[in-house]
Amino acid sequence: MSKMHKGSNPSVQRTYDAALILTAIALPFSNFLMSQGAFLLVIAWAVDRWKNGPIFRGRSWAFWQSQLVLWGVLALFGWQLMSLLWSADWTYGWRALRIELPLLAFPLILISGRWNQQRGMNLVQHALAVAVIAACVACLWMGYHFEGKMQSRDWSPFISHIRFSLLITFIWGWWLHRWMMQKEVVAGIFLILIGLFGGLFTWKVASLTGAILFPAVTLIAWWISNKGRMIVLTIAGFSAVAAAFFCWSLRPVYPDAATLIETTEKGAFYEHHPDRCLRENEHHVWTFLAWNELEVGWAARSELPLNGLDGRHQELRMTLMRFLTSKGLAKDLAGVAQLSNREIGWIESGVPTILEFEHHGLQRRLDAVQFEIWNALDGGNPSGHSIVQRLAFLRAAFHIYRHHPVIGVGIGDVGQSFDWAYSELNSPLAPEFRLRAHNQFVTFLIAGGPLNLILWAAILLTLAWRGVRPGDSSLPHMALLFVCVLALSCLTEDTLETQAGVTFAGFFIGLLGRRTHAQIQ
Repeated sequence: MSKMHKGSNPSVQRTYDAALILTAIALPFSNFLMSQGAFLLVIAWAVDRWKNGPIFRGRSWAFWQSQLVLWGVLALFGWQLMSLLWSADWTYGWRALRIELPLLAFPLILISGRWNQQRGMNLVQHALAVAVIAACVACLWMGYHFEGKMQSRDWSPFISHIRFSLLITFIWGWWLHRWMMQKEVVAGIFLILIGLFGGLFTWKVASLTGAILFPAVTLIAWWISNKGRMIVLTIAGFSAVAAAFFCWSLRPVYPDAATLIETTEKGAFYEHHPDRCLRENEHHVWTFLAWNELEVGWAARSELPLNGLDGRHQELRMTLMRFLTSKGLAKDLAGVAQLSNREIGWIESGVPTILEFEHHGLQRRLDAVQFEIWNALDGGNPSGHSIVQRLAFLRAAFHIYRHHPVIGVGIGDVGQSFDWAYSELNSPLAPEFRLRAHNQFVTFLIAGGPLNLILWAAILLTLAWRGVRPGDSSLPHMALLFVCVLALSCLTEDTLETQAGVTFAGFFIGLLGRRTHAQIQ
């Protein structure tokens, strides 16, 4: 057992320990348990005050001066609270502040409380590892049990698969650093289990966030361990090559006009669009189109009208075109005739490509990214396409910022400002897809102006700064690792607008934010 800090009380420490363990276990499992962990932490802080007195007792001004992360959090939350003054919708604003409350509560309690930081971090590291492994096993068991009956993201029933990916990659990097520094057997065991089950989960739920963070976290953990620099360079090289190869695969490839024949076997004329690059399974969708034959052939095989909707409420004719293309068939009478009855049923249900059965997990997600990019280049509607519609989100966000560049719209008016911006820009997005920025940095900028963004960036930079230089101290290194994971997630998500995301952020900002050299011993 870790040695207690001078002046600390065993009952206080045990209460903090219980709260930290419960919160760590709750993170991959349950929003309700996260709330209970936070409530128990409040109790621990109250017991701390009862046993050890006010937070200022026995602490020098130097201690409080060194807690820059805490001051940053207080300033950020205070500025957002003040932004209600220029918000019209106070109900929305209070709800947003309530969601972000863990970002204030965890750092305030954990940085000002009297508890053994090293001991607490060790308990959290073990508890979170066990919880993540258990949650991965549970998700995989459920997913394989119901495979084919649900979407890949539904393999994560506890919390969002994106938030879960943050937890998996962060705890993976934490144990990797510990194993490299200490070569502990238990660290190696945890590393293998997290890598095996976490990696398989990331693949099955097709998490691009996890796929990007796994190599990124591995590189950071190896670098801060100051060991095996050639391995770091090798991993970086392979990652760069893989990223370049995938980006190359997204390039538009247009049909070769010389290979496009004019008529079908029945003598009907084909319609070709050599200016469109959309492909399915390496075949161009907008070539070899014989609409009359396609309609006749489909009517002979199905009772659903070709100009109607499929089982997923998509245009049936587009689903049929894509499916025929994915099998390398022309969009004509002969092409439809070659489909099996089972494939006709798939098309009716909304399956747009044979790759939905041939590719799985992350590979299928990459297929979807290719489709989104090529469809956008062809002038297709971005609605429902998670990558390209984010460009529409950001366009709306910066339209809002141009009209409120100094203090933002206020935290209460962020939602209605997006409604206004989409209307002003005549956005092509369908109403159900007119969402928020999906970028936490941009959301802070809109809500409270440049000061809001600067305060959030200052918190992250202050937290990460001590871990920039490699050395032997684990806590600063974990702070750097955590900031990298959190900052990358904030580029593609409004991480602090869900309970799982804001609890993850607030909990570890509090755990890692206290300057240990100034801590009362």
